[in-house]
Formats: sequence, structure tokens, C-alpha cells
Amino acid sequence: MMATQEEIDAARRNIERLRDEHVNDVIALARLVEDGALKGEAGDRLAADIRAWDRGFKDLFTRALSLLDSLPSSGPGKGAAPR
Repeated sequence: MMATQEEIDAARRNIERLRDEHVNDVIALARLVEDGALKGEAGDRLAADIRAWDRGFKDLFTRALSLLDSLPSSGPGKGAAPR
């Protein structure tokens, strides 16, 4: 069963929403660390982990959106009649 364009668009909106939430969460966490919430070696390790986590999730969101772009759709909505 192929996804409809409506389902593909809904998935895209959900992925974009999750990506935006991720960006906001990472920014807030990075600010806490950068403002000295955790100092020393532990803070440095956490900052490096946050950057790696951010890169990984950005790549994941990019790949997910690319996959959606490559999906064929069965039409505009569920049960669409062939033309």
C-alpha cells in the first residue's frame, strides 16, 4: 500500500515539528552548559556530547525528510480513485 500525498505531508509536518523542538531543546541545554551550570572536565565533555548529539539528530531529520521526498504517493488522499 502506497502512502497518500496527505499522509506524506502529515509525516513531513511531524518530522519538521520534532526537528524544531530538538533545536530549541539543544539550544537551551547548550546555554546552561555554556553559562557554567557544569564546570571543568565534566562540562567540557557534556558540551562535546551535546554538539555530537545535535549533529546526529540533524542528520537523522535530514535523512527522514529526504526519504519522504523520494516516496511515491497514491494520490491526494486516502482511497483516491485513479484518473
